[in-house]
Amino acid sequence: MTTHIALRALKWQVHAACRNADREVDWIDAEPGSAATADCKAICRLCPVRLTCAITALTTGESYGVWGGMDQVDREALRHAEVQVAA
Repeated sequence: MTTHIALRALKWQVHAACRNADREVDWIDAEPGSAATADCKAICRLCPVRLTCAITALTTGESYGVWGGMDQVDREALRHAEVQVAA
């Protein structure tokens, strides 16, 4: 018996600018400060769901790739800043 698993995008992801971006752009393995990360962030700047994407990455603890215009270093700095403010 074969089981088929349907992978569905969240509703907001259907509207993401990266959804139709060049498939050569490496969203997950882009190293902070690299040209690939700069390319990803440039696409994110024009994205209508950028904030939702960023919030998703922050609330799920995403540690890889570019999400909502932020790479791993950006997200970690923001998490650290939140801890500082909360203290």
